[in-house]
Parts: sequence; C-alpha cells; structure tokens
Amino acid sequence: MQVSTGAVHMVPFGSSGALAQMLDRLQVPHRFFDADVFGSFYVHGKQYRAQGLLGVLRFLGPRQSWWFIRLGYLMFFSQLSEAELQMPFHRWLEQHINVERNPQLVAFFERISRFALSLELSQVSTREVIRTTRNMFRFGAPAIVEGGCGEITRQLEQHVQALGGELTLSCEVLQIIQRDGRVRGVRVRYKERGVEEVIEAPLVVSDIGPRATDGLLHNRKVRQADVLKRKPGEESVGGEMPSEVGLHEAVGLKIHILSDASFIPHRGIMYCLDTKRIAGIVQPTNSDPSLAPAGKHLLITHQVIQSNNVEEERALALADLHMLFGDAFDTHCRVLTMGTYRGEWPVNRMTQGEDLTPTTTVEGLYLVGDAVKPSGFLMVEGVAQSVNHFLDLLDALDREETDRKGKPARASRSHMAVAYSRLNPLRWLWMAPGNSAMFHKLKDAH
Repeated sequence: MQVSTGAVHMVPFGSSGALAQMLDRLQVPHRFFDADVFGSFYVHGKQYRAQGLLGVLRFLGPRQSWWFIRLGYLMFFSQLSEAELQMPFHRWLEQHINVERNPQLVAFFERISRFALSLELSQVSTREVIRTTRNMFRFGAPAIVEGGCGEITRQLEQHVQALGGELTLSCEVLQIIQRDGRVRGVRVRYKERGVEEVIEAPLVVSDIGPRATDGLLHNRKVRQADVLKRKPGEESVGGEMPSEVGLHEAVGLKIHILSDASFIPHRGIMYCLDTKRIAGIVQPTNSDPSLAPAGKHLLITHQVIQSNNVEEERALALADLHMLFGDAFDTHCRVLTMGTYRGEWPVNRMTQGEDLTPTTTVEGLYLVGDAVKPSGFLMVEGVAQSVNHFLDLLDALDREETDRKGKPARASRSHMAVAYSRLNPLRWLWMAPGNSAMFHKLKDAH
C-alpha cells in the first residue's frame, strides 16, 4: 500500500499548478492524473456527481441555487469593501444569506474549506477564500500523482544527486549558528555514528516552520509533547518556549482505508455534506491502481479536528464511514491508519492567509514551506510557490551584489507560477479543466 505520511497523493491545482510548473522547469519526471469532475457531493443520503461547477445545482434545489449564483457574483464580480474582505467567511455568509434556510449551501462551503484548508469558515478570511477559489479556477482541477507522493520525492532525490548535490540522511540538526545577526551554518549530529559536526554555510533555508526554526536558533529542540501540553501564548516548562500569540496552525485527522470494492466513481474528491466529521474522501487508485494491491482500492478521508478529545474524533469519523457506506463498509473495507496532524506536526504550520514572509531577523536565514504560503495558494501548491518566492528574493540579492560591483546585471524573470489559460474559469462551469480527457483516451487504448 502507498500510505502517505502527509498529503493524500493529491496536488490541488493539478498538472497546471505551481508544483507541476516547478517540476517542468527542473525537468524532473512526473505524471499527474487530473480529476475528471469538479467533485461529487454526498447529501440527502446519496452521492451527486458534479461534472462542472453547475452540477451542484442538482442537489441545492431552486432556492439555494439562486443564492449560490448570487454569492458567486458577489465574490468574483462585485467590489467588496476592505471590511468585508477581512471578515471571517462565515460572518460574510451570514450577511448575505439566511444560513438556517440554506443548510446544504453552507455545508458546501464548509466541507470544501475543511478538506482543502483544514479550517472552519470562522478561521479563514473572505479575502483568502476568494483568492484561493480564483486560483483553483485559473489553474485547474486537482490531480493524483502517479506512484504517489513518494515517487515525486524519489525523482527529486535522483535529480539533486545527478547535479552533484549531496543528501544527508539520518542527520539531526541541533542548532542554527548565528553571529553578529548573520547565519554562519548549522551544528548537526549523525545518528548512526553519534558524531557531531559544524557545517559552515552563508545561507540556510528552513522548512520546519517558525517555531522549530526559532528553537534551533536558541540551541534547543521543540518537542511534540511540549507543544501539545501548552496553551496558546503560554511558555513551556522552564520558559524555553517563546510566546506564540498569533501563531495558529491548521489541524486535521486522516484515515487510510483498504477496500475490495469501489465507492467513488471518479478521479476527484467526494465532499461529504451529511457527515459530522469527515469533510471529503478521495479514491486515488481510480487514477493509479498501483497505489494498492491488485483488485483493491485505497480510500483516504480528511477532517478538521474540532476538539481536544482525539479518541472521540476518531470514533465520529468511523461513525461517518458507517453512515456513508452502510454494511458494505464492514464487508469490504479495512482501516489501515488513523493519523492526527496537530501540535508540532499539523496540517499547516500557519493557517491559510496568516503565513509569514521568507525573510527572518537573521541575515542569510530564510523560511519556505507550509508556514510561508503566498496568499491564494494552498497545501503543496503553497509550499512550491513559497520556494518560487524565495528564489525571486535570491535573484534580487544577486542583482544588488552585481550592481555594487559595477558589473552588468543578467536578465532574470520571476519564478512565480502563473496560470496558462484565461478560459479555465469558463470551462469549470461544465467540466473540470485538465488532462483527464487525454488519460481516458490512453486508458481506452490500453
């Protein structure tokens, strides 16, 4: 089984997104299977397939459909005030619709936010919802990675080594060394040999998040147990943990299920509007059967953790699965893993829209990753775009150095990912834009 430790083998913006563009630029082999639907929606006790965005009108009914179109107009064609853009999205919804009379419409936004952002609507701003949705329309449908997430890692590893780079594994970073406000390198320990070494470097890039990076700057390790014990803004035992008022992570729970029957008839996401916890489910073996043994299917669910009682969260998730699939769940399915993402290992180390900049107070030390996502880019697309932003900063520093030396500056262009087609938002109305049609033809040919 290809059990993922982090993502669900899915790339949010598919073969046209920030990650795909980066892999193309690096000439790293990869293959993405774009979704063939906008999604499906389990509501009213059945699954509704929505080929495009307009497909959701089938289960919303006339009244809620009218408000759905009205909200779309307000979000993408009207000029919202700054106060509205800063408002939590659930408050903005309450201003424009009667939430009690439109339960499925509210659940539509709620479940997509929980699955895609691991956030409640009260935790994300209206501005960020609009920007993220616009990017989805501009770039394209989500995709499953051929070979799973591990295949991308393997190809990147080979690419680095082919270019003469060195990967040091089983090696713990103990400290980021700084002097006079500038980074000087890192102190590491090789676990297998038990030997410590200082690696000098004028530039250090950290992807472990602001809390752990700050810990290494102060020669201490941030431990998961300590983070889970603390309350927001509190310091840990001994006063070592810095105050973290304003540091908000996205937390979630994910389940891997092995099934000998197919429950989702497409390559997209099934959003669950009738459930208490599970927000969405994907069946990645529809795109790549090799992710599970022959004749089997892999299903992955995701939900936001809504309490401190993890056992209760797991029980509610299992109850949702029995509600969704009935007796067939016990007959055909086996739970492989139930993973919680919180504390020092959250879904995102900073919630969508509250991310930090790549620069730090220490010269030569930079941040990338899931705490530095540019606005409107989520999950692995945000991670990739954070690296693109960092590369633009490096180019700017190189140009400044060149100017100081009086040499002619070399031409450079931004690394930031851009959408290829302006027609994608229109295509989304009736179909999921991407390469799904091409892969259907290849499958039929085989």
